[in-house]
Amino acid sequence: DPSAVHNLLKHARDNSTLEVKFKRQNVQLKDPNTTTYPLLYMTGHREFHWDAEEVGRMQRYLKAGGMLVADACCGRMSFDRAVRREVAKVFPSQKLERLPESHSLYGCHYDVRSVEYTPRVREDFGPFDTPELEGIELDGRLAVLYSKFDLGNGWELFPHAYSYGVKSDDALKIGTNVIVYALTH
Repeated sequence: DPSAVHNLLKHARDNSTLEVKFKRQNVQLKDPNTTTYPLLYMTGHREFHWDAEEVGRMQRYLKAGGMLVADACCGRMSFDRAVRREVAKVFPSQKLERLPESHSLYGCHYDVRSVEYTPRVREDFGPFDTPELEGIELDGRLAVLYSKFDLGNGWELFPHAYSYGVKSDDALKIGTNVIVYALTH
């Protein structure tokens, strides 16, 4: 989703008081500079594996106050399985749990209580309109946020016919809330 992050940052800049710099930085978990970012965003279609060093670095990063946002591009199941497996390595005694509707993420900038999904979600999962985000909290702070329904396709601002995702307006609202939450918690 090459334009996704740019469009999200533009939306956040235009619809909040956030100062936004349009410099995207690709980072690797083994890079010591990774700890300087308050938010790490990852997306993908396929399987991935973290080695023991990456698991340790991710755990230290999250315990120190960082936030990981993982987003299954197009709602791909292979990425979903990998996120669940690798996050379980980072926090073996915790698991991703659905965020309750009362979670502060849903109201920290926009009030997001319902969302519109792509037609494919409705066809295969039925008609529902609640945000389906999962997370892991550490000391009352959301450290890991995961969306099995693609947000990034929505940020691109054009339809993806085969994507299991959140439509653009709601994906941008959720994304802006994620940025605000990461910077204020």
